[in-house]
Amino acid sequence: MDRLSPLSYAFLAAEDVDPAACLVIGSMAVLDGPAPPVEAVRDLVASRLDSVPRYRQRLVPDRFGLRAPAWQDAPDLDLAEHVQAVGVPAPGGRREVAALMADMMARRMDRSRPLWDLTVCQGLPDGRWGVLMRVHHALADGISGTGLYRVVFDSEAAPEEPPPAAPRAAPGVSPQGLLRTATATARGAIALGGAMWPLSRSGLLGPLDGARNYAWVEVDISSSAPVRHHLGVSLNDLVLAAVAGGLRELLLERGRQPNPHALRSLLPVSSRAPGTSGSPDNQVTLMLSMLPVEVADPVERVMTVHERVLALRRAHEPEAGVVMQNLAGLVPFPLVRLALRTTFRYHQQQISTVTTNVPGPRSPLTCLGRPVRQLLPVVPIAERVQLGFVVLSYVDRLTFGITADAGSSPDVEALADHVGASWHAVLEAVSVPD
Repeated sequence: MDRLSPLSYAFLAAEDVDPAACLVIGSMAVLDGPAPPVEAVRDLVASRLDSVPRYRQRLVPDRFGLRAPAWQDAPDLDLAEHVQAVGVPAPGGRREVAALMADMMARRMDRSRPLWDLTVCQGLPDGRWGVLMRVHHALADGISGTGLYRVVFDSEAAPEEPPPAAPRAAPGVSPQGLLRTATATARGAIALGGAMWPLSRSGLLGPLDGARNYAWVEVDISSSAPVRHHLGVSLNDLVLAAVAGGLRELLLERGRQPNPHALRSLLPVSSRAPGTSGSPDNQVTLMLSMLPVEVADPVERVMTVHERVLALRRAHEPEAGVVMQNLAGLVPFPLVRLALRTTFRYHQQQISTVTTNVPGPRSPLTCLGRPVRQLLPVVPIAERVQLGFVVLSYVDRLTFGITADAGSSPDVEALADHVGASWHAVLEAVSVPD
């Protein structure tokens, strides 16, 4: 019987403590028409759901609360409850789609059922339609959360395997190997501990009201390759720099000075072994990095991001996170539950945003013969984090999905525009020799 890991249980505990939290991840596929009837989508899901057995299971709490909730088959699974249809309000443009996604992603899931659902969204412009796929974070992380793609889409190239950024930190068999692992873990723990200082009050951190706003912006991946090669940076460096540039403009528009100690982002890092992208559960660790919102020059901002992330990797922050999770797995569940719920009751002051980069399909997808034109990703926010960023690749495009607390961030569309402008500013500023 599979039971929740401490990390997976944390997403349930956060909801239990904070009524404004909804820890559901997801994405919307925008497809060419004509839109099929919802019954056709249900039939499609029914024919393929066995390929992802976890999606036929529900969480069952331990009778005495001594062990973590377990996954058990749900024999009464009713696809009519999991695959529904909704009309996008007219005229079905970007704002209407974004508003629908924000509303749907703020709705909690019924824990007595399998923790996923699909919504067929009808009424997009040009005869298009969408499929909004939601999965609770307790069931999957960003990589394995795309497991529903195998159910919904007719053809799917395997998503890119995440880079081997965070080894599982198993101790070496020799004393020397054990010493190296212990030393690396200690350095990483010190680095993570140093990132726990409270942020400047000029940052974007505060209570959530429960409602959400959503916006997105798309950029081209291939056009950035010459610039990345010339600067010696990664695609993820460009992503983080674009987010930092967008947040810089947001701070300035709100009359706040971009303080170098204002915005610390949680950066999820996959700890999956190669070939395990489809397995459920959360196999992810983290890094914590200040975003260089104080840097005005776009190229300098990219290089600053590159240097900071490299320093965090050299300090073994991701590996320390893996070891801490493994140690938490040895602690009796009642103590884990108490520690998590106690922690979530305090107002954290250390993290102001989350920025996650999820590798998506590299080949075009279809559903019931209709081509998928866009994949719009959504990341949840909680714990006083008012803004979250998720970046999903699809073929040769990157989509930045931005989730915002509606009460404090009504200007999320402008933020999306700023992120896109920051991305293009780097490409325009770098002259790449032929």
